[in-house]
Amino acid sequence: MAYVAVISLIRTLEQLVQRKPHLVSDETRTLMDSLLDSLEYFQDFVENTSKGSKDCGKVEELERLIRKVVEEAEDVIELKIYETIKRDALSKILLRTLDALKREVMGCRFGKNNVLNETMEKKALRKTLSRLIEKIDVVKRNVMESSFGTNELQGYGDPTNEELQTRDSLLGHSSRQVANLNLENVVVGLEDDLLKIKRRLTGPPSTREIVSILGMGGIGKTTLAKKAYDDPEIRHRFDIHIWVTVSQEYRVRVLLLGVVSFLSQLTNKIKTSTDDELMEAIYKKLKGRRYLVVMDDIWSSEVWELMTRIFPDDNCGSRIILTSRLKDLAMQADPNSTPHEMRLFNSDESWKLLNEKVFGVEQVCPPELEVLGRQVAQKCQGLPLAILVVAGHLSKIARTRESWIEVAKSVSKVVANESDICLGVLAMSYNYLPNHLKPCFLYMGVFREDSEVNIETLINLWVSEGFLLEEFVGKDCLEDLVSRNLIMVRKRRFNGEGKTCGVHDLIRDLILREAEKEKLLQVIPSARKLRVRRYSIHSYAYGVAFRDSSFTRTVHFFHGLSRFPLLERFKLLRVLAIHNCCFQDFPVVITNLVHLRYLELYCEDNIHRLVSELYNLQTLIFHHQRLYTSRVPETIWQIEHLRHLHVTDFFSFPITSREVKPGFKLQNLERLSCLCLSSCTSELFSAIPNLKRLKVHGDWEECEGRKMSQYLNSLSCLKELEMLKFNGDGLQLPRIPSKFALPVCLKRLTLSYTSLPWEDMANIVMLPNLQELKIKYNGFDGDVWKLNDEEVFNQLKFLLISAINLKHWEASSVNFPRLERLVLKRCYYLEEIPQDLGEICTLASIELHECSISAAKSVNEIQEEQESMGNDCLSVITDNCRWD
Repeated sequence: MAYVAVISLIRTLEQLVQRKPHLVSDETRTLMDSLLDSLEYFQDFVENTSKGSKDCGKVEELERLIRKVVEEAEDVIELKIYETIKRDALSKILLRTLDALKREVMGCRFGKNNVLNETMEKKALRKTLSRLIEKIDVVKRNVMESSFGTNELQGYGDPTNEELQTRDSLLGHSSRQVANLNLENVVVGLEDDLLKIKRRLTGPPSTREIVSILGMGGIGKTTLAKKAYDDPEIRHRFDIHIWVTVSQEYRVRVLLLGVVSFLSQLTNKIKTSTDDELMEAIYKKLKGRRYLVVMDDIWSSEVWELMTRIFPDDNCGSRIILTSRLKDLAMQADPNSTPHEMRLFNSDESWKLLNEKVFGVEQVCPPELEVLGRQVAQKCQGLPLAILVVAGHLSKIARTRESWIEVAKSVSKVVANESDICLGVLAMSYNYLPNHLKPCFLYMGVFREDSEVNIETLINLWVSEGFLLEEFVGKDCLEDLVSRNLIMVRKRRFNGEGKTCGVHDLIRDLILREAEKEKLLQVIPSARKLRVRRYSIHSYAYGVAFRDSSFTRTVHFFHGLSRFPLLERFKLLRVLAIHNCCFQDFPVVITNLVHLRYLELYCEDNIHRLVSELYNLQTLIFHHQRLYTSRVPETIWQIEHLRHLHVTDFFSFPITSREVKPGFKLQNLERLSCLCLSSCTSELFSAIPNLKRLKVHGDWEECEGRKMSQYLNSLSCLKELEMLKFNGDGLQLPRIPSKFALPVCLKRLTLSYTSLPWEDMANIVMLPNLQELKIKYNGFDGDVWKLNDEEVFNQLKFLLISAINLKHWEASSVNFPRLERLVLKRCYYLEEIPQDLGEICTLASIELHECSISAAKSVNEIQEEQESMGNDCLSVITDNCRWD
């Protein structure tokens, strides 16, 4: 993947200048600028050629050459940095030793040698860069002399007929192969969808409306559109019916002629008309008529912007159905029309479809096969395409328990055997991705099958890998992949923001295939032996990762690691995550991996002071496996690029002048958890001024009286803090002071095991930006919570109350003017929900889980009252509410 290699080296060079300026002389900087110019040329070339496939073989060869020379260059440069850093470290040790022997004489001589060493390092780096530039220039000339020079990229991507045919063959004729599965005959699971689409086609408004049908490949978008298109009621309602299949590669003239073919005969005169003449003729034919147009499998907003001009809006009730995998495209087509997003089948629907395709409508599945059949259907994870492929296989084999047991054990293999069909369909989405999204998407392959991946962790890894420069860009990338129906959000926050994500098993199969093909990463075990830079090891056979360890950038160990001294071989490692393995002592060998940007491990020991050698570290996730409080070393302050520090269960954070220069701050640190309350001092928080998220754990034995007030009030120093989680230790707690200052910028606050009296809610009501409040496990203690009209949560949108002893709650709509979602869990003693909360105009849902019967009854009464007044928007969920 040439794009990843180029972007990675660009960022490596930029960071070299920023973080090791002593190695970069004026002459070296000139060489680096020359190298950066060539890399930017390569970047433009790769981005432009990705838009088309002209002479695919030649493009692939040039990209292979670019990737090879760029990766070699980065290896050499990073190895040189590694060697320099290790020599510097050795020099410091020798200097301290010599100084101990004879500080005055030997130290001076060594100081001169140190300056000499630095000069030699600069010369060595210049010489290295000169050699690399020569190699890169050779490849650059090859690219410029090819037919793909920058001047030739104008108008690139307008395919000829021959190229369209070539691309169709490369895609495996996916649409045709899916059609052969008889997806159009699928009725199971689409009944509700069809009713909703028909309602939108026949109901208001009278203006032309766009009805977009969205979903991942193989979910049945075209099938649903075809059923609506062929429905007798729909056929009768519209005067004109037009179906156009667009696909990834299209020619405008072919599309226009396709539309004309539904309106009149394709005479020679029409065939020889210009595109403008065809567009005018279509517009006139449709003018004043009620028409239904289906634009199937649309990928480009450009084609929509062009075609929409030929569809008049005469208030005749005309409709245009778009089917696509791209949500952004649907929103661009009509921002005011809500897309119809197709869902995966549930277990019953999956089994019903499988049953019908194997046995038909008239035959009955033998009882001894039904349980197995349901297992098989479940493993297809609700994707109709996968269900049909497996059903086709079951139709060809013996209908015996033994045969079906084998299929139940190997559903993924059955689907893989039809990879040209299944993966061919899904590969279209991958092939259409822009370059910067492809590595982000393929990186999902490092996680285990069916994993629920924390989105913030995923974005941290993208940044650490060098795919992205900043985290805020990562959110946009994730949303883009979700809108393209490649990644699914598993859990969302109250505001709709994704919290965890995952991929369908078929999508994961596609990821693993493409990741190996691109040599981006490899999951072990694997049948193939590849030399890649990233490994995700899901077995104890991790020897392959050490084979080319000098070039490896990433290793995820999901089955532990016993030979940790071998980690020293990974001189260029950027990402190291070791799961299912707890080290008794901190593995100091890791501190030699100076290029590490992301480190996650489990250990009984404290973090070692030599962690400061990891000058590139951005994310440190340390799972401390002892009950006592962990202590972060003072040297942590030397890791100036640290962005995320997470230590479980809780830790103390020292500040001393011995290890830290006066006035030094960790300017980049944005997330910190789980910090002991006794470490919450104004001195600490002043040194991490840009902290945005903080989790505090109450070590109450060290926090009494006046000290506790000081610790709590110090939180107000954090002027950028947006999220605060405050967790007690679950024991009998001392009384928290009733008055303490919280940062006014707080948007999210969670209080657990703090046993505050409800009167102290006055501290929280005053927070002007608070949008989310969670009170859990006796975060507040007492039978009664009574709010007066002056206590107003002006910005609060989400309120969670869980596992508290509250019995009586008095509140009104005045107290929560913007509340959108209210959730109560395990509030066994709460008698009722305040009736007036139903009057909150923004309230969309109330959820009760494991609460009292009377509370559930009161919330149902709220819903009934709102419905009687014409408010059907309030959703109420009561789950397992059976306590008296």
